[in-house]
Amino acid sequence: MKVVLSRQAHLDLMAQISWLMSLSPRAARSAQQAIHTQLRTLAQFPAAGPSSESGEREWPIRFGRDGYVVVYRIEADRVVIGRIFHSRQDR
Repeated sequence: MKVVLSRQAHLDLMAQISWLMSLSPRAARSAQQAIHTQLRTLAQFPAAGPSSESGEREWPIRFGRDGYVVVYRIEADRVVIGRIFHSRQDR
């Protein structure tokens, strides 16, 4: 299945990586790689994340002490990533 980032998810990803880049370019590259690896996993196993009443799903990504959370929905032929949050981020 194809994975598509919404405009907001793309902005979220860029913001997360940019913030981390200011602290540690190496960690930022590693985080970006971890996120992309997990997005490929979602392409293979889209129903793996638990579903909410609204139909959205969440997929945790371990990275460092805290990690990230991907909020997504499954459509007929694709997985649409709606948001990407740091796990400690106020939503």
